[in-house]
Amino acid sequence: MPIPDMSSQYPHQQEDMSQEEEPRGRKPQSMVDQEKQDYLDFIVPRLQITGKILQLTEEVIQEQANYISRYIDFLNKYINYQRKVSTLRFERATLIKYVKKLRFLNDFLYTYNADVNMITEPLQKLVRPLGSFFIRYLEIIDLLNYYLTQSLRNETISKTLNQDLVLSQECIAMADKTYRVYVKFVQWFIESSSSVTTGDLTMEIVQFTRKCAVEDGIDLGETDDVLLQEVQLVTSSEEFEDLLEKWQQVLHFQCADLDDTFNDNIRHWSELFDKKKEK
Repeated sequence: MPIPDMSSQYPHQQEDMSQEEEPRGRKPQSMVDQEKQDYLDFIVPRLQITGKILQLTEEVIQEQANYISRYIDFLNKYINYQRKVSTLRFERATLIKYVKKLRFLNDFLYTYNADVNMITEPLQKLVRPLGSFFIRYLEIIDLLNYYLTQSLRNETISKTLNQDLVLSQECIAMADKTYRVYVKFVQWFIESSSSVTTGDLTMEIVQFTRKCAVEDGIDLGETDDVLLQEVQLVTSSEEFEDLLEKWQQVLHFQCADLDDTFNDNIRHWSELFDKKKEK
């Protein structure tokens, strides 16, 4: 099945910015502050954990675990091929360290069980600890992606004098796309039910992307960059349920695409070393 049209499923997109009279489609700060306070006073107290939210959250957590597992499987196979090249022993040791870290984080996701006693509790009681953990593992994925596509790539080419044992451009692009999709989900998961995000619930990549966009004079109301699109606040537990279910589907299909691309790269390496054996 194809990945759903995700642009229509991001719950934070501002639908019609053309009606705003303020420059760059922004409301006066005083109005924004009042809207946030009204949301905290009147909407947040009504956002409660439901049985369906717990069920969907477990399904979404499984998608996070699947995402990490795709990397673990891919890295293990990559490491096996690196063993065939003695000059890459230090790079191989670094990847092994990443695998151990990802396995440790994944253990939490695989053993997570939603507490049914949380039903009717405030939604933030579920969102905040999970959101913080999601950010934690995504920061590791971010560092890993940089290592795979920059440092490791350059060192491998330098030491082997060819590009046979590096990630393909298609693989790099898919890894980046998938990472951004998962980041956007976590941003939505955290921000859709609270107008205040601080401390361990802030996402570096989102803040950095916004900062660069502002410095470059990009209209945040018109951009196609998913990380710059605003998160719309939900107004009921039922709305949160509906959007969470859609996100689960988006994550599922995106992770499947990543798995296919990783496998394509592995097949390329397999064919490469099989040919060398024949010689």
